[in-house]
Amino acid sequence: MTELLSGFYIGLGIVGLIAGIFAMIGFVYFLAKNNIFITFVEEGTAKIILKFGKFSRVVMTYEGYGLDTEWTIRDKENEVDDKGNITCNGELFKDDQGKNIKFRKEPLLRFGGLRWVGIPFIKSVHRYNFRWISFEQGEEEGNLVQKAIPHEEKSIDYILVQDDVYYSFVREAETDGMVPVNLDLLLIIRIINPYKALFRVQNWLEAVQNQLKPALRGFTATLTYEKLIKKKEQVERETDEFLQETGIADYLERNYGVRLKRVGIVHIDPSGDRGKTYVEAASKKWEADKEKERIEVIADAEVERLTRVYGKIESYGDTGLFIRATEAIEEAGKGLGNLVVFPFGSVQQMLEGWLGKKKEE
Repeated sequence: MTELLSGFYIGLGIVGLIAGIFAMIGFVYFLAKNNIFITFVEEGTAKIILKFGKFSRVVMTYEGYGLDTEWTIRDKENEVDDKGNITCNGELFKDDQGKNIKFRKEPLLRFGGLRWVGIPFIKSVHRYNFRWISFEQGEEEGNLVQKAIPHEEKSIDYILVQDDVYYSFVREAETDGMVPVNLDLLLIIRIINPYKALFRVQNWLEAVQNQLKPALRGFTATLTYEKLIKKKEQVERETDEFLQETGIADYLERNYGVRLKRVGIVHIDPSGDRGKTYVEAASKKWEADKEKERIEVIADAEVERLTRVYGKIESYGDTGLFIRATEAIEEAGKGLGNLVVFPFGSVQQMLEGWLGKKKEE
């Protein structure tokens, strides 16, 4: 009986221990999800910790990357020397005071994506409202289509620090030749300084779009409509070069902590009645040019045929001309209602006339 009770109590203790472990895990999960004492920072994201509403620090989970003393994200493998200094092409990065910029030390409390926040009501995780449009593949009536998917504005407590694709657009931009077009764009963006992106500007995505649109309008004005639609990849490369030359990419990175990696063009459509009129006229001109090319090809082929055939006939002299004339008369008489009648002896005289000869009486 004693052994039975002992086994029962041991089993009960094990069940209690397991339940206690799960309760502890559940409690930690509850605290982290509500940013109380601790928080979860998922891979490829960062969060801002505030102290009485003022910026305190950035916590991040991003394998292979770290934060420097100015809260800029750096590549640990390629941007740091043996002493922990930030380098680029062998040169040290320095701050405004001339000091070497170094990596910040990793937080002591970190288990996976779990990070320490601080005492509630003193330390908190920054939340903000964000709205964006993504560009994704979807299905409509059984067909795969690419379409823009707007996301409703929502309150979030993190910021993506990995590459992401955002949809944007430019409406009624005029090309070289005054053709109005609508451009659908994909912006490949990476946040390289979460502090600047969230606190140096009200909405970093709107700021990027507002900086880009006037520049892209100016760029579109340098190209014809035909070049825009025929050489999209080349235009995209030229767009990247244009943004670099104008300094917009550097400005966004330096002031907003946003690295614009690529501007892709998804759709180029004519805008308004003027744009549609131009496209219709261009389409008719294209059809006319194709018809002209077709006629020229047929004409060239006929010239080549006549040159080859009659050149050969001419090589046979009068006999060749006589045979060809006979064939022409036979061909003319083929078919219903194509009866050719010549008076007796007139055929011979006609053929002799064609041959430049007269029969001697």
